[in-house]
Amino acid sequence: MKSVAIVMRAELILLLVLSMAAPAFASYESGPVGPYNVSFDMNTTMEYRVIVEAPSSGVTSLGVNFVRYNLTIDSADYLAWLILTRYDEPMVANITANEYIVYNALIDAGADKPNLYQPLIDGKPGVLGNFRFERHFLGQGQYQEGDLVVAASYSPDGRAYGDGVYRGRTDCRVISTFPWEIVRDLLNTLHVEVPKEDAASTDPVNQSPPINQS
Repeated sequence: MKSVAIVMRAELILLLVLSMAAPAFASYESGPVGPYNVSFDMNTTMEYRVIVEAPSSGVTSLGVNFVRYNLTIDSADYLAWLILTRYDEPMVANITANEYIVYNALIDAGADKPNLYQPLIDGKPGVLGNFRFERHFLGQGQYQEGDLVVAASYSPDGRAYGDGVYRGRTDCRVISTFPWEIVRDLLNTLHVEVPKEDAASTDPVNQSPPINQS
């Protein structure tokens, strides 16, 4: 009887040790952001919190109404934003349009000459850009030399229309200051499920390898 109690006690200790060794924070996220279902895996045990913000609305310079849905990933040292913009009508969402979005986002963040790439994101053609600060950023005083900023843009419901122009009602943008390995895994696993009324079959597009730029 005593030996059984010893064995049970040893198993209990082992279970507690294994529980303590497990990651304390889940890296896989999935849930609604406005009318969208969003999922991604940051593949990290870093502590962070995900905040879904209240939607905002506006009008483009061409007079197209839109609603914007923001998700913030907040940690002690890093931030990331996932911004979903849903337009009242399909907007041009080709590589040129996404390059314009990413380039300007990085310039606004303090880049001089950002690097731009054209990977698939969520199975769709997109644009990825990044830069590192070469000196302390005096504007906000929150970045240090070598800090990485990444931006990406694509359309989850983009497709080629009859006139040959690639358009989508939704634009998805990601801006991040997290380390590259975490941003890479986030983008490689990011999936945005669009509302049923926006979903449409897409024409085949040229495939690109997974995001692996450093």
